[in-house]
Amino acid sequence: LPGGISIGVYPLLVFVVALVSIGALQLLFYRTALGRAFRAASDDADTAELMGIDNRHLYALALGIAMIFTALAAVLFGIRTNFDPAAGPIRLILAFEAVIIGGLGSLWGTLIGGMVLGIAQAVGAALSPTWQILAGHIAFLIILIVRPSGLFPRTRD
Repeated sequence: LPGGISIGVYPLLVFVVALVSIGALQLLFYRTALGRAFRAASDDADTAELMGIDNRHLYALALGIAMIFTALAAVLFGIRTNFDPAAGPIRLILAFEAVIIGGLGSLWGTLIGGMVLGIAQAVGAALSPTWQILAGHIAFLIILIVRPSGLFPRTRD
């Protein structure tokens, strides 16, 4: 790319898979009857059940969809990165930060939040290897101070 920037084939593949995955979830949640049922059950499960939605079946479908995307992410993550049982907490914190940066309820915002964290960590690593993780946390705190509801919140208080 211009300016001496290079992007690897595998990171580009992961980015494309992320775009397709988020696009598919967006279509599912906002363009189908099943998506309306998911949203209705998440807003008020009792009322959704009174309207004829089988919550147990819906929760099973939601778990199945979540496991599909979890397996996809695990394969893509496992190919590139070493991991062990103790690696979970830092990954969970970074995932939480990406969701908060993007704005609660925004699928595309979560992708942008992850990109912001990744770019901040890359800049921090370029400054000093010890700054990599800290730079991501600092970016999170700055965005939280400037925009407490995230960059692209789905709901407003």
